[in-house]
Amino acid sequence: MYIVIVGGGKVGYYLCKTLLPNKHRVAVVERNKEMCERIANELNIPVINGDGTNIDDLTDIHVEKADVFIAVTGRDEDNLIACQLAKRNFGVKRTIARVNNPKNITAFERLGVDIPVSSTSIIADLIEQEVDFAGIKTLTMLQNGKIVFIEIFLNEASPVCGKSLREINLPRKCILVSVVRNEEVIIPNGFTVLQPGDLILAVSSAQDRQELKGFFLGE
Repeated sequence: MYIVIVGGGKVGYYLCKTLLPNKHRVAVVERNKEMCERIANELNIPVINGDGTNIDDLTDIHVEKADVFIAVTGRDEDNLIACQLAKRNFGVKRTIARVNNPKNITAFERLGVDIPVSSTSIIADLIEQEVDFAGIKTLTMLQNGKIVFIEIFLNEASPVCGKSLREINLPRKCILVSVVRNEEVIIPNGFTVLQPGDLILAVSSAQDRQELKGFFLGE
């Protein structure tokens, strides 16, 4: 693939070094002349000393031929504009942007960036996945963290134990995928009665995760 990267700082530099061994063709646009010289000399790839938000500079690097366009500067505004230009003016199908402020992720998505990436959010999500919150654990996240796949361990104090699924009126945004009981996997239906020791696998919106904890565990 031909990949254009805007931003030749630490993130852009190491991204290039990671992509090159996989036989990708990589080109960089960077404002700082010294960084441009370093990347060009060390990695032997095309580098333009220019601005990723400037159409002429993007034209010089042949962005119209790019399979993927990645903007990783330290400014969210520049990353957003660069991705918008790549998509709207040059027809790039896949854009990825570094988002320094996690609060900007939603705005990036709404404004057309295919994959906004926030290192802060990624670290927070990893912590969420690794930490077991007294019986409920996030196994993985989907759709940029909007949907979570979770497991819930029911103890004897759980308010749903001894009740069938049709009796407990599940939260609207929760889907029970399976119930694991004594190493047996049960595909739940309305007549399935939950018991202490059951391990429930469920899909939910991330914002309703805390509600599920209270619903199943009574906390």
